[in-house]
Amino acid sequence: MVHTMLLGRHVPKIFWQEATKWCVYILNRSPTSIEQDKTLEGAWSGIKPFVDYFRVFGCLAHVHTPDQQRVKLDNKSRLCVLFGVSDESKAYKLFDPINKKILISKDVVFEENISWR
Repeated sequence: MVHTMLLGRHVPKIFWQEATKWCVYILNRSPTSIEQDKTLEGAWSGIKPFVDYFRVFGCLAHVHTPDQQRVKLDNKSRLCVLFGVSDESKAYKLFDPINKKILISKDVVFEENISWR
């Protein structure tokens, strides 16, 4: 599954750890026949998981740049790539290929049909 995600979205192999984390996250929140149509997360916590925030791994994302980090003529967003959800907060984990940094943000607009090239 990880190999398919990396190849399908043209994500470099060095990000295999992020793809693995996202696969495990999805599988834990997907229905399984072992627990009689429950998810593993739901069986463990007793609460049906909410999955409306799921997005396609490796899709393009436009992350809003706050006013404090911009100068007058700078762009209001950065082009990034989605790598999953943050471990620390209810936000998305994104990679900025220009600055080579991982960003955590809730202010994101996704282009799920376009992959990273």
